[in-house]
Amino acid sequence: MPNVTVFYGFYGSGKSEISINYALWLRRQGKAVSIVDLDAVTPYFRVRDVREALETEGVVVVSPKESLRHADLPVLPEGVRQTLRYGAGEVVVDVGGDPTGARVLGGLKDALAPGAKGLFVVNSNRPFTRTVEGAKEAALAIGSASGLPPSGIVSNTHMADLTTEEHIVEGVDFARKLGEELRLPVVFCAAPADLKSRRDSIASRVGGIPVLWLERFLRKPWEENE
Repeated sequence: MPNVTVFYGFYGSGKSEISINYALWLRRQGKAVSIVDLDAVTPYFRVRDVREALETEGVVVVSPKESLRHADLPVLPEGVRQTLRYGAGEVVVDVGGDPTGARVLGGLKDALAPGAKGLFVVNSNRPFTRTVEGAKEAALAIGSASGLPPSGIVSNTHMADLTTEEHIVEGVDFARKLGEELRLPVVFCAAPADLKSRRDSIASRVGGIPVLWLERFLRKPWEENE
């Protein structure tokens, strides 16, 4: 049975970018990896939009058919149940960005392999998760709707291309406070790859929490030609 890791979080948390980069990180370690696109809510920033880049690196993409690529309806990918229960190696799942989107996963709860873990991605610069209390409510609501309560937190506080080291450090501090409220660990934090020159400083300041360096794959339509 596969090791299933589900990423969920509110709009703007960056969960889809996290899902893509995490899948590639696993693949570059030589692991068999599939990524499942269950984001049936947001019209932008979906795994299905970077299928070619993922498949070039050997990641299996399980998403709605190409003819339904831009559909905003809860269309389940073909073979999703088989992948979640019997897929080989690692299975990464990107879930919609609110309790309504998370219910898509809830409908597949019976198909999840034992031991599947849900990771709540938090960006403290977004409206619904600017406070620890707001982020706690979001994590509990999404976990309840999905049928898979969070087992850890991923810190992804950022300001897109304006992200600095301070944003990363402040985000980890916020995630730790949220973790104390939920009694959950901060599993890792994310940082833009262009901050790698600050890797030693960031590693020191986040206190041993692993860093996932993010390549940017998902862009808004008006950014695609930049």
